[in-house]
Amino acid sequence: MNVYRYETKVDVVPVINVSLVVVLTLMIISPFLNESPHEVELPEARASQMDDTEKLEIVYTIDGEIFVDEEQLTLEEVMPLLTPLFENSPDAVAIVKADKNLLYGQVEELLAEIEKAKAPRIAISTGKKAEGGESP
Repeated sequence: MNVYRYETKVDVVPVINVSLVVVLTLMIISPFLNESPHEVELPEARASQMDDTEKLEIVYTIDGEIFVDEEQLTLEEVMPLLTPLFENSPDAVAIVKADKNLLYGQVEELLAEIEKAKAPRIAISTGKKAEGGESP
């Protein structure tokens, strides 16, 4: 009597190939996921990036438009909208992305409105400075 034994082998090469394609695809598209739809030319500085989970992004464009996340606001509407958000999130950080060509007074007015909303912390976003201290 002959006894046959079957060996089952799992071919993992196709699984590895598909996994690598997925990883490469994610690596290619990941830089585009954090881009804002609003065009802002940030000032340059040498500073480290923040890594907080509760970020509230406030964008101030050269055209004078203010966006909180994706909602467009006027300067007078900023404080009433932000106050309840900061009351509910005491660890939140307001990240201001203001175009570098805006007048200082305009940005200062926006920062004052954010302070009136009782923001726990305010950060001003900047671009990376070129090596050697010169702008690109």
